[in-house]
Amino acid sequence: MAIKQPRRFVTTDQGHADVLNVPIDTLYSNDQELAAQLENIKKDPAGNGVASKEVLDNHVVNTDLHVTAAKQAAWNAAEGNAKQYTKDYAALKQHSHPASDLPSATTQARGIVQLNTSTGSTATDQAATPSAVKAIGDELRQLINSIKEAGSVKSVQRFSISSNVSDGIVNIAPVNVGKTMLNITTYGDDEGHQATLINSTQVKFTHSKSDIFIWASFEVIEFN
Repeated sequence: MAIKQPRRFVTTDQGHADVLNVPIDTLYSNDQELAAQLENIKKDPAGNGVASKEVLDNHVVNTDLHVTAAKQAAWNAAEGNAKQYTKDYAALKQHSHPASDLPSATTQARGIVQLNTSTGSTATDQAATPSAVKAIGDELRQLINSIKEAGSVKSVQRFSISSNVSDGIVNIAPVNVGKTMLNITTYGDDEGHQATLINSTQVKFTHSKSDIFIWASFEVIEFN
């Protein structure tokens, strides 16, 4: 529809006519500008930021851009399956595993470690407890104190014993029994091991379990 220019007021009093004609002229100018913009939109809707009816119709039926009922149903099913899987198989925040499910530690790999209170074990897959460390420290302090009390060392004899009987005797070079002490290290199951200087030339080992052999090393330290 063409926009018609409104009729202007004509009066013998030009002042009153201008009061009425100015807004009429402004409205007419605005109408013309709007009409020009509408023509531009009709010719190039995309260039003017307006989507045409054809574009809108194509957009509405484009199933790649919109969720169809089938897609929504598939998504709902997938969500339900995920929740059920989590409920059935996900681990609880607090849970436990049997020891057989966990790897054992080695010198090459991390894993669970069995504690060992032995002070003479040669195991490479176990860890010493604080009590074992303290026992070694106590023995070392006792040895240091004994050395300080006895004076300088006169001689040190080192031996190893491996016997499949509960008792064993090792012959040593003659020493002064009153100035001699034993420093013993046992291996494996050292429960019940004992070493005694029975005379100036013999050290006796005993074990509380007759079915376990003695396997140890020891030092005979004689002081001046």
